Amino acid sequence: MLTASTGALFILLLAALGVAVPLILIASRAQGARRLAIALILTAGFAGCVMAVYGFLGQMAPRLDLSWATPFPFSLAVDRLSAFFLLLVCAVTIPVTIFAAPYFDLHYSERRRNWTWALFSLFVLSMIVVVTAATGFAFLVGWELMTLVSAGLILIEGDSTERRHNVFIYLLMMHVGAAAVAACFFLFLPYSHGLDFGAIRASGAGMPGGIRAVIFLAAFVGFGAKAGLIPLHLWLPRAHPIAPSPVSALMSGIMLKTAVYGFVRFTFDFLGGGPWWSGYVVLVVAAVTGLLGILYAIAENDLKRLLAYSSVENIGIIFLGLGTSLLFLAHGAPLGAALALVAALFHTFNHALFKSLLFLGAGAISNSTHSVNLNELGGLQRRMPLTGAAVLIGCCSIAGLPLFNGFVSEWLTFRSFLAGSALINTKAQIVLPLMVGILALIGGLAAACFVKTFGTAFLGRPRSMGAEHAEEAPLGMRAGLVLLGAGCLALGIFPGLLLRPLVTLAQALLPGAGVPEETLSIARIIPWTAAIVLGTGALVALFKRRERLARTWACGLPGLSSRMEYTSTVFSKPIRFVFARVYRPDRKVEELPADQPYFPVSISYRSVRTTSYERVLYRPFVEIIISLAYRVRRLQTGNIQVYLLYIFLALVSLLTFLRFQR
Repeated sequence: MLTASTGALFILLLAALGVAVPLILIASRAQGARRLAIALILTAGFAGCVMAVYGFLGQMAPRLDLSWATPFPFSLAVDRLSAFFLLLVCAVTIPVTIFAAPYFDLHYSERRRNWTWALFSLFVLSMIVVVTAATGFAFLVGWELMTLVSAGLILIEGDSTERRHNVFIYLLMMHVGAAAVAACFFLFLPYSHGLDFGAIRASGAGMPGGIRAVIFLAAFVGFGAKAGLIPLHLWLPRAHPIAPSPVSALMSGIMLKTAVYGFVRFTFDFLGGGPWWSGYVVLVVAAVTGLLGILYAIAENDLKRLLAYSSVENIGIIFLGLGTSLLFLAHGAPLGAALALVAALFHTFNHALFKSLLFLGAGAISNSTHSVNLNELGGLQRRMPLTGAAVLIGCCSIAGLPLFNGFVSEWLTFRSFLAGSALINTKAQIVLPLMVGILALIGGLAAACFVKTFGTAFLGRPRSMGAEHAEEAPLGMRAGLVLLGAGCLALGIFPGLLLRPLVTLAQALLPGAGVPEETLSIARIIPWTAAIVLGTGALVALFKRRERLARTWACGLPGLSSRMEYTSTVFSKPIRFVFARVYRPDRKVEELPADQPYFPVSISYRSVRTTSYERVLYRPFVEIIISLAYRVRRLQTGNIQVYLLYIFLALVSLLTFLRFQR
């Protein structure tokens, strides 16, 4: 059994790594320095997994107070909740780091590689600080560092005008969210003697209802902006696709989950549940987020943008579970609340695994074909068999197929909705069955989306020279993909490895909650089901007849070509047609020459989708700001006499105000 002092030393080691790794890389250009830095990151990741497992099982609770070295209270600690998220951070960091080693070597110069690894280590450290912080100031330091370092990693890939614009939007949205998060902490100060988490937790129960409601709303907005809840997700499909693939994996797989951690910490730990209406608010926003996220994803042809929108969808599913838990909690049903909370946290871990796997798969595809446009891919399974198998596991997991990890958490979310029939409240009896239909629709669209993704990328015939000459990814990249794929299969077949400790965690956060039978029953059933399915498959493979290969019939034509197969655009057309009011694309067709419509030399087609929330919410707001800016601009005349008049009027106004204050 590890001691608390051992855990404290580990936390100190992590902090030292955050300083040592960048200094080693920046001070030296030797290949050995970079290898040492990578080894330190992997060592910290493995040590973090070990300590997180002990903390998650409740066998240690280390704490390290660094307030003596900082101008404000700064402590790190690990309880069950932070241990769960620390396990998530470190478990995903290890395969991503292994993948990133050859990826950065192939794509960057020596100097840029060193800077990338320096920022990479700080990014990992910042997320560890967020999930292990024990004071408000430590949390905010890690939160802000995470935003700034991730922006630097996005800019490491290039410095175009469009990239700077997208990073500006990212930073703007993140700082709006950070302001809301900071407000949450400061609203506790009149009722708590400090911003230590223990003091905040003790003051939560005695706060007035109005203040509790304000804190809940501020936390929902602040953490929702980081998580990517619609309409606060504007930054996500802009920032994730332009980051290096290993960074995209960390941002989507881990960084979004720090927002889930923050929301759970505030809502369930500090406040002990939100106001009676909080569950309904979260459910509505989560349903819109999940449905629109997958609709936007299925219409995308850029693989990384598709995965970014899919992250929005899965964040919606996670918050569906959290909203259901709040709803049960508000109506005095702790058992249902525990089931929904377990489902949400389990899907949080599952999404970290399969979304990181898919982003790394996109990086392997980009490395081999120099494109992530699905319409330019095809036929990659024969050329990249191991990458294709790993991506297929990720697609099956995210689509929620049985024996893959996404199925278990989505099934538990369904069961939590159905448990709402036992509630006496009429509104809950209406809302929760509606959520069953919405989650079923999201699941069906997700399955269609990732059938399209895998089919157009890996099956059929190549549609470009890059796809035609693609080769398997380097060994390090394949190792990272295999580790994440194995994690998806392990939790899909043996969900009890994580479900049983999660039940204990839910009982710690929700006093009075029992053990949800659904979690234990599914943990027993799935391994036996997997054994039967795998055994049957092995028997079929053993006794199957030898296949005879023949050319595919081509409707009487000499042979099939890549122009005859479905593209990504064609595959999604029926769904885009059904949901046309959601997309509302601006289409433009140009025929050259224009005076010969029946015998054109060339025809070009352009379709631009502007999402509904941009048209209705953001564009009017931006136009108002620009209009006001032009009006205020008139004050800047360039005349020194006018500026002196402004100063004089400001002084007179200030003196008048001070006079009346007395």
